[in-house]
Amino acid sequence: MSNGQQKAQENVQRLTTWITERNIQKDFGEYERQGKVNRQALCAELDFSRSVVNQNPTVRALIEEAESLWYGAKEQDKKAHEAARERSEKRVAKTNMEVSRLMDELARVKAENSELRARLRKYAAMEQVMQQTGMLPR
Repeated sequence: MSNGQQKAQENVQRLTTWITERNIQKDFGEYERQGKVNRQALCAELDFSRSVVNQNPTVRALIEEAESLWYGAKEQDKKAHEAARERSEKRVAKTNMEVSRLMDELARVKAENSELRARLRKYAAMEQVMQQTGMLPR
């Protein structure tokens, strides 16, 4: 093996050990940055350059696997919450439309009621005059 290959294997071994430690200690949340492992903190802690993460496919695959294990559920939760929020907003909009429709109907019924009460007063007055005079008022 050449020196570069040995170094790559050492980096893979250090990363594997680091991931195992994070799983045991359950402190992987400290290394999260926007739903992914903070590459800068990882490289500083494991003492290798950023290019190792970008150029070594084994290291990259291990990190992506750890990210999906650690932070993948959060992404699913976020999507579920967004879907629930959208459903809730649709339900609120539908309810608001129904309330608006009912308020319009209530206003219409109140206006009709007011008109009918006015007619009733008119006919009650006419009835009273007829009872007193026996004639229909003009």
